This record gives sequence, C-alpha cells and structure tokens, in this order.
Amino acid sequence: MKLFSDDGGEIESGERKRIRLLQKEIKEYQKEYYENNISKVSDEVFDALFLELKTLEKQYPECVVSDSPTQKIYTPQQTVIQKTKHIVPMISLGNAFTDTDLFDWEDRFVKILEKEGVVFLDEEAPRYIVEPKFDGLGISCVYEKGKFVRAVTRGDGEEGENVTENVKMISDYSSSLSSLQAVDKYADLETFELRGEIVMRKSVFSAVNAQLELDKKKVFSTPRNAAAGSLRQLNPEITKERNLSIFFYETPLPSSHLHFGTYEKTLKFFEKEGISHSKEYYACNSLQEVLSAIQTISDMRDGFDFDIDGAVVKVNRYALRNIIGATGHHPRWAIAWKFPAVQVTTILEAVEWQVGRTGVLTPVAHLKDVMIDGVKVNRATLHNLDYIQEKDLYIGDTVLLERSGDVIPKILKSIASDKKNPISLPDVCPVCGSVTIKNTDEVALRCSNEDCPQVLKGKLEHFVGKKCLNIKGFGAEICDDIVEKKLITRFSECAKIYSFSVSEWEQIKNFKKKSIDNMLLALEKSKKQPFWRLIHGMGIAGVGEKTSKTLAKSYSNFLEFSHISNRSLENLKNIEDIGEKIAHEVITFVQKEDHQELFLALESVFHTRNFENTAESDAVKEGFLYEKKIVITGGFSQFTRNELKELVEKNGGSCMSSVSKNTDILLAGEKAGSKKVKAEELGIKIVDIDAFLLLIEAEK
Repeated sequence: MKLFSDDGGEIESGERKRIRLLQKEIKEYQKEYYENNISKVSDEVFDALFLELKTLEKQYPECVVSDSPTQKIYTPQQTVIQKTKHIVPMISLGNAFTDTDLFDWEDRFVKILEKEGVVFLDEEAPRYIVEPKFDGLGISCVYEKGKFVRAVTRGDGEEGENVTENVKMISDYSSSLSSLQAVDKYADLETFELRGEIVMRKSVFSAVNAQLELDKKKVFSTPRNAAAGSLRQLNPEITKERNLSIFFYETPLPSSHLHFGTYEKTLKFFEKEGISHSKEYYACNSLQEVLSAIQTISDMRDGFDFDIDGAVVKVNRYALRNIIGATGHHPRWAIAWKFPAVQVTTILEAVEWQVGRTGVLTPVAHLKDVMIDGVKVNRATLHNLDYIQEKDLYIGDTVLLERSGDVIPKILKSIASDKKNPISLPDVCPVCGSVTIKNTDEVALRCSNEDCPQVLKGKLEHFVGKKCLNIKGFGAEICDDIVEKKLITRFSECAKIYSFSVSEWEQIKNFKKKSIDNMLLALEKSKKQPFWRLIHGMGIAGVGEKTSKTLAKSYSNFLEFSHISNRSLENLKNIEDIGEKIAHEVITFVQKEDHQELFLALESVFHTRNFENTAESDAVKEGFLYEKKIVITGGFSQFTRNELKELVEKNGGSCMSSVSKNTDILLAGEKAGSKKVKAEELGIKIVDIDAFLLLIEAEK
C-alpha cells in the first residue's frame, strides 16, 4: 500500500529517502576525492556508507538508478592525468611514538649489520640525520643530464600521476641543475632523482581559503588537502595561483648514493645547488642526541609556516643503508617519529563485527559523528575482543578517540560509562551463520566456514586485484556478484573465471556484450603475469608480495609448487626472508586437497611456459651459477646488495640468507664476519668480488 500526501504526491519511506541521500552523499565524496584529492571522510566511513547503500538497494531494487555509485565506476570529469611508473618505488616509513620504539628500531638494524660482520661505528661521519616530517604530498622529480624531465606524485608507491607541467608552476622548482652539467665531476649522475614533499604554507592556506569564501566556493579543510587539490589540476595556471612550495629530502638512485656517500653530503649539495630543502636538520651520533633533536623540532613546530606531523630519523651512510635494506612496506634504515595525535571525545553507539578474507571477525565501533582535524569521523577499529576487554568498553560509553595523520582513528579509553550494555562476542558468523571459533594460540575470532561468502568475496577480490592477477575492470562488485550468484562457491574454484561462458558472464549486473568482451581481453592479458603474482594471489598467511617473489625464484610453476611437502621444510627455511613460521604456513596451505585441485586448474589455464621466457631460461641454465646457492656477506664499494642479488639470479643462482652445508659459494666483501668463518669451517668455496666477476665473464 502506498501513502500519499495532501497534494497527491507519494510519501517516501524512510529507507527510500535514505537511499537517495546516500547516492547523493557518496557521489559528492567521490567527486572531492578523485577530482580535488580531498578526503572528506575516512576510508572506513566511506566503505560503511557504500555498504549501507548496496544493502538498501538490494532490499529496494526499484530505487536503483543508472548513475548510482553502486552501478558505475566513478570517472572524474576534469582529470585525464597520465600515470607514470617510479624508477625506484616510493615506500612509506615505519613509525615511532616512544623512546622505546626508537631504541627497538636501532636494535633491529644493528643485528642485521652484525650478521653481515659490519660494526655500526663511523668516526668520519655522523650516524644519523634528523629532519622535520612534512605533512604534504609526496613528489618525485627526475632530471636527465641536469635538465628537468618529469614530476610524478607518490600514487600507490609503484606509479603515480604525471604532474610535470603543474610542478613547473611552483617557485621552488628548478628547470635545470647546473652542477650536474659539469660532466667531468658528475658524469655518474646522468639520471638524477629528487624526492620531496609539496606543501601549502599556512599563510598561503589562509589567503586561498579567504578568496574561496569571497567567491562563495567550498574552502579546503587542511593545508595538505589544499596542496594536493591544487597540484592535481588540469590547468597548470590554477596550480600557479595557489603558490605551493616544495621541500626535497632524498636522492633514491644508487648512483647518487655512490657519488655522495652520505645523506649529510647530499644535503650540502642541495645547499650549494640551491635545491629547496629543510635547513633545520641535525647530525647526531647517538639516539640520545636524536631525541634531543626531535624535541628541538617539536618546540619549533608552531613557528614553522608549514605543517609538520613529526620528525624523520635516517641512517646517514648510504653503504650501511644498502646492507640494512627494506621490508616490502618501509625502509629499515629510516623511521618517522610521530608527534602526539589529535584527540576528541564522542559516544560509542554500537559495535559491528566484520568478516575479512582470512575469516577473522573484526569489531568496528560505530561512533557519534565527531570532527577531527577537519575530517568527520564516526567509525573506528576495535581490533579484537582482547582490545575491548583491555579498554573495558561498553555500548553507550563516552570514549577518548585519537587520530594521528592519516591513521585510522582508535579508541584510547572509556571516560564515562554506566557499564549496562556490554559488547558481546558473537557465537555465529554475522554473514553465513556458522559457529565462530577462537584458537588457543591467537586472539582472533574466526568464522569456522572456509567457504563463508564474505571470506570468499575477499579472497577472490585479492586474487584478481592489482597486486596479484591485476585483471582490469574486475572489481569488488563483480566479485560480490559472482559469489552471490554462486558461480563460484569455494576459493579452489577461482580458476573458473577463465572458463565462464557468455551466459554466465551475463548474470553479472550491467554486463552486456561490450563489458564481456573487455573482461575476456583482460583475463587473457592476465595470463602473462609472472608466477609470483599467482603465489601472492593464493592469500597464504604471512606471504606478501616480497615473499611471493622469493618463493617464485625457487618454485617456477604450479607443478613444482604443488609438490612442497613436510620434507621441504628445511629447504624453505633456507630461502632468504622465509622463517619457520612462514614455511609451515606454505606447507599447510599447499598440502590441502582442494588447493591441490586449484593448482592443477590454474596450471591448465596458465601453463609453465607463461611463467618464464624460454630464451632467458636457457641462458640462465648455461650460467656457472645455475642451481647454486649463494650467500653474500660484507660490504662492496662498487655494488649494492640488490645489484649483486640480481647478478646472481641472472646467472641461474639463488641467494640464501645464512651459511649451511647446502651453500655452494660465499661471496665475501669487506669486513666479512661470522658467515665467512662458518663457511671456512664447512669448507665452502669463498670468492671475492673480483674473482666472482671473472667467473661470470669466463662463462660468456
């Protein structure tokens, strides 16, 4: 029965009205994010709104319109900025919040140095450089023979947006670096990259917002959002009007490291060349001096005409950085000290349990709307039941909420509580209704159903996603539809996506002939992906991108991978960066019967020949290092550790992290320590870099 108002118009139900409001609100958020680079709400808030809209539209399909955010991918109307790959990935920094964090960080990389026989002591140069951490937009500027050629935003770390013409409008930009044109002295710096941060000064921010108010336009919430939005304009003249600034802080290319030797000398080169950088940096020889420098920067914070949210501590000598290395997420030789976060109070209104692709149930707090540093927040993660019990949280509590930079908000503690409405642990999965389980050795609560639809959706989305198979156009909504239509009911069936019939693809919402043709082309293209991406796509616990690449060097196809057994434990543990825990996870995953079925299905789709170039494979087999296990130790003046690893792999060998009876050759550099001693005891062949290069050359 429909209700009508006095004027004959249909009265809209609360749910239908909510759908219309959500459609409008989400589109506004998308426009701000994609066209102005402004995050008006956190990712969690946006995801919650999007999920709410999808749920309501399923209940009321008559309210679904063609331009609903659930029906089409948002296409920015005013941006066609091209994407460009970085020469060296722009990875993030790890964080330190306390003195203990800082000392733990030093302990970790000192152990790495000690394993390589290197002592963290250098009387010729300071150990650390400490400088302000700018709260802006990361940028990479590349010069060829001293001439500026391109500027690229950080993006996802692997590639970013090419904003070359816009950066040319910034006063701190240099069209050429005259020193690099002195070929005799700087011939090794033919390609030179500067990393930095683009910011909008506080004084400029106030003036820009004042003008926007006069023009009756929406003002920017923070200087960072203003800088990002001003840089990502199709019209560079707008960027010019916004009067942005750049502060450079790194030269990431190995050639730069070899040339300058230390970061301190790099900064002195910046000074000499007139390259914009922070003048407030401090050379330190101990962590006590580092802490003093951090306090000095903190005391100066309010006096800066730009926002900073902490300080960055870096190992000064590049040779040490090369040995210390990096994880897949951040460099081990640098860390960001974060200043205290913004804190506010609000009400904990409810708790929702969400299911992830590993089956773990994560509690999410629904909060009364509150503004933090210009961003509306109404959700926060609660991690797990232990976290809830530790904070003694109840529904209805007044809680202290903290948000630091772009970090997801977290509840610090309960301030006021009547303790009447406890947060209960769900007995069943909120998605599939299966019983929940909690293993004695972990705090996580899990859905007991490995084929839970929500788990399957997450696994499938990961499998086809950008960091795995990278199937263009195969997004979350398609994964949801495939699972909901039961075209796939178990993860072991995911290879079916390569054999779906046209009639099966037509079951996917909005999939017509053109969409299907595009998807089939994308699927065919994905068959050329390297093997490590398929390993990563399996979603094995603890096996990320870096470990997947490591495994792919030892197991080059699914036929080899499927034969990993308990007998392989020692071999797996001897592979660099793989410890006993990950080795057990890999073996447990591989041995499952349905995963064996998956490997066979994927092998029939991809075939071994797609995982390696035959000509390259033959060349590798002819190399003198073919199937030999190499350990590298000590320092090398002419090569970085990664360059030597690549050299080993190109000649058919594999690099191990530790010396054992299975090691074939030890490549020993300067100050080779305990590994060399052990190799001598085991009678393993030891060569220096000159002998190593001669051996490679002799095989050509």
